[in-house]
Amino acid sequence: MKIRRTSKLRIRSLKKGKKLPPISARHRSLLLRGLVLLLLTTGFGFGARELYNVLCGCNFFQITSVIIEGNRMTDKEEITNLSRIDIHSNLLAIDTGQVRALLENHPWIAAAEVVRDWPNRLLIQVKEKKPAALLNREAEQLYLDSRGRIIAAAAPAHELDFPVITGLENAALDGATTESRPQCLNDVFEFLRLANRNNPILPEQNISEIHVGPSDELTLYLLDRPFPIYLGSEGKIATRYYRLVKVLKDLYRTREFSEVSYIRLDYQKDAILVGKMKTGATDRG
Repeated sequence: MKIRRTSKLRIRSLKKGKKLPPISARHRSLLLRGLVLLLLTTGFGFGARELYNVLCGCNFFQITSVIIEGNRMTDKEEITNLSRIDIHSNLLAIDTGQVRALLENHPWIAAAEVVRDWPNRLLIQVKEKKPAALLNREAEQLYLDSRGRIIAAAAPAHELDFPVITGLENAALDGATTESRPQCLNDVFEFLRLANRNNPILPEQNISEIHVGPSDELTLYLLDRPFPIYLGSEGKIATRYYRLVKVLKDLYRTREFSEVSYIRLDYQKDAILVGKMKTGATDRG
């Protein structure tokens, strides 16, 4: 009941024209400061936007050069066109994140870094994917990375000094993972990975071709030796690699390479067959 009477008294006092208590000087000062701060914030925000728009059209920040580094398989003109940057672009106005995203859509570019070099240069650093082999197809050759994933088709101007994989002309590899790829292809890349350790007896640089046969058996051809090396399809590929290294080491030591017509690691489980040209004889290791 007291609450109701108090409420009625207040209403009546307003109706009678009684004034509310005056605002204290302290409260008036705080209110004034708040209004001033609000006006300044709004003004600065509007002014900053206007200033930004002016600077984005200023010739002082107009890009005069684009510096591109890290490219090997992609040419600089292609990267520039892909970035959509030209001499009319304003360094302040460009979206470096958008430029980076455009570049990373290129099949060869794994990552890109885009940096403003004030007042009028743009620096682009790209990290390209590393090819490990070439997959031979009927109409083209495809670069594969170390995991056997397709990077892009080989162009005439590209470097072709990589091991060539043949016999998989009709294999579907797009989007294939290690688990879904044929085991023979996983063996191929495991063999290349071992050879990439640069064992002087069998380095990756000396591998010319790896052929995959109808039953997934592998046949190796070296750059400096014309004869086939039958790796077969049985057993761990690492075991086959090191067995071959041992045979090649013995052939280098005895200088019998000129007589060899083939090497068979698939002859027997614990034996290696080395065919010789001159006498037609074979050696078993």
